[in-house]
Amino acid sequence: MRIIITAISIIYLSFSLATLANTGKEKQIALAFGEGPVPGVTESLLQQLDALQIKATFFPVGMQMEQFPEQTRAIINAGHQLGNHGYSHINLAELPLSSAKEEIKKTCKLLQSHGYQERPMIMPPFGNISVELSDLLEEQEFQLAEWDLEPRLHVDMSEPESIADYVAENATDGSVVMLHPMYEHSEQIIEALPLISTQLHQQGFRFVTLAQIAESEKIENL
Repeated sequence: MRIIITAISIIYLSFSLATLANTGKEKQIALAFGEGPVPGVTESLLQQLDALQIKATFFPVGMQMEQFPEQTRAIINAGHQLGNHGYSHINLAELPLSSAKEEIKKTCKLLQSHGYQERPMIMPPFGNISVELSDLLEEQEFQLAEWDLEPRLHVDMSEPESIADYVAENATDGSVVMLHPMYEHSEQIIEALPLISTQLHQQGFRFVTLAQIAESEKIENL
């Protein structure tokens, strides 16, 4: 009798642990890249992301998409999410509403002309936006991009290990990591990506896009 009870207890415990593992919420994190595209850097970044099997979110500048259409299409063809970072990378909060709207509208049309048909998230240059433009974008059902981790504000970007350690030590479920690899420290940021990937996977994170983060938050708020 004792053997039967013990066997049943083991089976029940195994079932309970399996159920707990299957119902546990998976942690998500997104990588976002601001500005660009820039020839050379864009290709290296896309190659690294492909090797790591990570889909990220890019916020290119409109005038640079015009200048470098091949790199823009490469980002789209690789299956990454694209957002709107304005046309000329100017502070939208300092512009008249009509001019700020044109910055957004022109960039949206550029994205469409390059084959990107999804409604883009908006990341205002320098994170600045007027109340009027914010309200207008909300009325048109555009989402403003938000992020909580920006390594360049906290660590020496010339050290890939420092970049990766900062992200790994501060990441939480739903975090968005904002990186600017198109100009300064491009090599170091690209070199940091495998380190970030390894550490975050060890912590149980899965890499997703900003759109997937936003969708998960909508479901959680139901």
